[in-house]
Amino acid sequence: MQGKVEDDRRYAIEAIVIKVMKSRRKIEFANLVLEATKMLSQRFNPDPAQMKNRIESLMERGYMERDTEDKRILKYIA
Repeated sequence: MQGKVEDDRRYAIEAIVIKVMKSRRKIEFANLVLEATKMLSQRFNPDPAQMKNRIESLMERGYMERDTEDKRILKYIA
């Protein structure tokens, strides 16, 4: 049961992060975490480390990338 909850939260975090990235196109990492956490707080309080891992996972899968000039800024690709 605990594994299912973790999976559901992982997908929820990714969905919200993608939603924010689609609307903003470019956003600073800290602001992305803050906005996504605020949106997810209605369902659960996401762990900041888990949020960071999900964002990195999305970057590895080609959904977003870091800006070449300012590494704090993420750009939406997909």
